[in-house]
Amino acid sequence: MTDTTTVTEHTNITTPVHSSESDLEKQSQTTKDWPDCWTYDQKNDFCLKNEWLCVCRMKLGCTACRKVGPLGVETKMGMKVSKEWAKNEITYCGKAHEKIITAKIFRTAYKVAKENQSFHHFETEIDLQELNGVEMGRILHSTNACINIVNHISEEMRKTVVKKIVQSNNKISLIIDESTTISKITTLIVYVQCCIEGVGMNAPINLFLDIVELEKVTADAAVMLGCKSGVKKLLSERFPSIIVWHCANHRLELSVGDAVKETSGINRSKSFIDKLYVIYHASAKNSRELHLCAELLGAELLKIGRILSTRWVSSSLRTVLAVWNNFESLVCHFEQAMHDPTRDKNDKCTYDGLKRKITSTEFSLDLELMCDALQELSELSLDLQDRNIDLYKANKKIKILVQVFEERRQNPGPYYKCAVAAVHDLHFHGVLLHAKDLRKDPPIDPNTFYTKLKESIEKRLLDSKDDELAYWSRVLDQKHWPEDVNTQLTFGEVEIRNLSIRLQLNEREMIRGFREYILEKTYPEKLLHLIRTLNTIPISSSECERGFSQMNLIVTPTRASLKTKTISALLFIKLVGPPLRLFDPSKYVDLWLLRGRHSAIDTNSKERSREDLLDENWTKLWNLL
Repeated sequence: MTDTTTVTEHTNITTPVHSSESDLEKQSQTTKDWPDCWTYDQKNDFCLKNEWLCVCRMKLGCTACRKVGPLGVETKMGMKVSKEWAKNEITYCGKAHEKIITAKIFRTAYKVAKENQSFHHFETEIDLQELNGVEMGRILHSTNACINIVNHISEEMRKTVVKKIVQSNNKISLIIDESTTISKITTLIVYVQCCIEGVGMNAPINLFLDIVELEKVTADAAVMLGCKSGVKKLLSERFPSIIVWHCANHRLELSVGDAVKETSGINRSKSFIDKLYVIYHASAKNSRELHLCAELLGAELLKIGRILSTRWVSSSLRTVLAVWNNFESLVCHFEQAMHDPTRDKNDKCTYDGLKRKITSTEFSLDLELMCDALQELSELSLDLQDRNIDLYKANKKIKILVQVFEERRQNPGPYYKCAVAAVHDLHFHGVLLHAKDLRKDPPIDPNTFYTKLKESIEKRLLDSKDDELAYWSRVLDQKHWPEDVNTQLTFGEVEIRNLSIRLQLNEREMIRGFREYILEKTYPEKLLHLIRTLNTIPISSSECERGFSQMNLIVTPTRASLKTKTISALLFIKLVGPPLRLFDPSKYVDLWLLRGRHSAIDTNSKERSREDLLDENWTKLWNLL
């Protein structure tokens, strides 16, 4: 005997008991005792067709099993009587069935969000599963239903995460950056860096929190670090103990920008490469011709972009390396364009000027100097974007770069040494160079360039207050301890006290924890709070940039009409939600139903229409196929 909701037959029973009509009438006059998934007429019909059926207290049973079971006929006659049917304990699976089918819908909607699929694919996903024999219910199959489910799941996930963050009572950091979406809406993307102890974390992680649409982009809201009315100033006035940290990567870009403005000769190289960018990005013909030159020469063609613009220095490095690696290809294309009869006189003059520019000795010296400097800056930029870098390590890497630039004034880098040799031979990458009057148009002075870079980095990246935090935290590194530290238990006490005051931690507890650390050489529980707090300080806003990259995959030109709330929900599921195979929709289905939302098998709602308005001739062809 099975415990299904529709009962039509019961085998191996030879002594049926008939339920009289008077009994049915009597049941109808009392309280309802049949399963919720049946109507009164259905219950009567099932009982009349199945004389053995017993319905009581919203459960089902078998009167024959109840009488035969105690006789012990199982062992004598080889029969097996279901105890559940004999004891009238068969329950219907109405609610469970409802949740199971609705959970399938939720899991499908979650997959659409997790894989960056269009909401219009949702109905196709439902159709596919039904064709594969999966029961998917009657409703919740539309695009709007998918959007509502995704928003519901994301909202509940966000509530759960925020609740745990508050309960953990640890320090948190908010990482904020501004961007404009394809639909021209100015938004702030907000990440939170924290350690949630309640789930067993032992180190901070970066969590996407939300996207905030800026309705009124006034100066107060748009300026992040303004001294008079920026976000930093406003937050500091409202929360005096807050620590505002400017992204180290953005500071690095500003440092390079300062050096570019103050160093003569850089604009010459910058304008040349910007010209290349325009030529090879505005004309498909030029791009194809350059590709052919590169293939013929066996060279790898790299994408040429702008340098020293608002993009990060790693992009500038890729650009100058593209020119360096494809030097011969570029010169070859310039020569072909100069003698191309299909081009007009102005175009030929343009390419002639570009060839004379790129084959000059001062351009080679400038290009190699930029390669050396941008390589160092790019490596630092990538290090600062590392999710696991802390304040002390970041400060150490910045100081190393400052020292490298100081030494580069006397000891040129490998690229610049290569350029000096090429200028001496008037031959570079298989191309003849020509010397100009260096007194009238001198190349960039390496000594001046590296001095300006060093000074601007010291000014921008080594802020006094930030440098203090990094200096105090160095006492946590055992490399900086004296050899007889076990006899100097007061070592580092001043630094730990300053850190505790600045970060608003229990001063005495941190000092006692540090003393235990000195003796045991491992972090005691008392000191872990300080370690986690220091690691919670974000060095870079690169996580926000990664979030914007994901947002660009979601908000495509064909999906530019998505609401900010929906974009935020999709981003949260994509960046924070568990993988599809680990996603359990049961909790979200329960909350959905508790709020009065329809289940997938709700019979009081209009079923999804599946009538496709197809041409009759096409239908006949498809029937053939």
